[in-house]
Amino acid sequence: MKTKKTILTVGITTCYGGESILETVKSIRKSKGIDRFRFIIVADREPINSKIKKEFKKYGVELIENKVEGSQFKKKKQILKLCNTDLIVFTNDDVLFGQNTLKTVINEFQKNKKTTLVSVYNQPIKSESLAERAISIGTNIVNRISKDWNSGDNYLSVIGRFEATRTSWIKGYFDLKDDVVSSDQYMYFENKRNGGKFKYLSSVSIFFRNPQSLQEHLRKSSRFQYSKEEMSKYFGYAPLDYKIPRLTFLKAVVREFLKNPVFFIFYILISLYTRIFKISLNESLNPNWQVDLSTKRIS
Repeated sequence: MKTKKTILTVGITTCYGGESILETVKSIRKSKGIDRFRFIIVADREPINSKIKKEFKKYGVELIENKVEGSQFKKKKQILKLCNTDLIVFTNDDVLFGQNTLKTVINEFQKNKKTTLVSVYNQPIKSESLAERAISIGTNIVNRISKDWNSGDNYLSVIGRFEATRTSWIKGYFDLKDDVVSSDQYMYFENKRNGGKFKYLSSVSIFFRNPQSLQEHLRKSSRFQYSKEEMSKYFGYAPLDYKIPRLTFLKAVVREFLKNPVFFIFYILISLYTRIFKISLNESLNPNWQVDLSTKRIS
C-alpha cells in the first residue's frame, strides 16, 4: 500500500522585523526530502520592511501583520485558523534548521500514529563572546538532561523554537491561553494532560544563538525560574514533573565540567548572578517580552 503523503505547514510568530528572519526562512526552505509546504508568518510590534517582504514572496511566505501586539499563543492561534494540513510546525524568527530536521519529524508522525507532539535537539551555534560561551554550558547541561531523563519525555525537551504537532490534535484538544509566557512548557503539559504522546528527536537539530550579554540572559533565566509557578496556574502543582532524577543531573553536570572546566566555572558564577538579581515575577511573566537583540545574529 502506498503511504499517504503528509502535508505540512510551518508557522513563525515574531515581533521583530529584522533581517535575521530571512536567514531562518532560507534555512527552512532548504529542508531536504519533503514536498513543498505552506509557510505562514504572523508579525507585530516591529513593521517588516519592503525588502524583506519582497524576499518573503520569493520564498513563498504568507505574511500577516497585526496592528495590535499580541502574545505568542495569540499569533499561533491565527496561524492555526489558516492551517488545514496534517501537521503544523511552530518555530521562531532566529533559528536555523538542519536540512533533515523536517523530514525526520514527518517520518516520526507517519510511523507512529500515536505521536502527537515532537521536538528536536536545541543546538547553540558557535559563541562570539565569553558570556555567550559560558551561557552555552547551561544549554549543554540541559541538553544532556533532556536526552537521558525518561528517554527524552520531559518538559526540558520541548523548546519554543520548535514545536511540531498534528493539526487536528492541537485544534481539537489544546486550550492555548493568550497570557502564557512559558509556551513550550505549556505545550508539553497540555499534551500530557490530554493523553498525547510526546517524542524528542535528538538526532536532528535547530540551531540558535544564546544571549551575548548578561542582561539578556537574566531576562531569559528569570522567566525560566518562574515557569513552575506560572504552569501551576493552569495545571496545578501535582501534574507538574519538574523533579530531575538526581543521578541524571549529576551525570550531566560532571560530563560538562570535564569537557569545559573553565567555562563551567564561569557558568556557575552567571547562574548565581541570575538568582541573586532575578527580575520580579510580574515583569518576567509578561507575554509580550522585550526582544533579545543579540540572539538575532545567526548568520
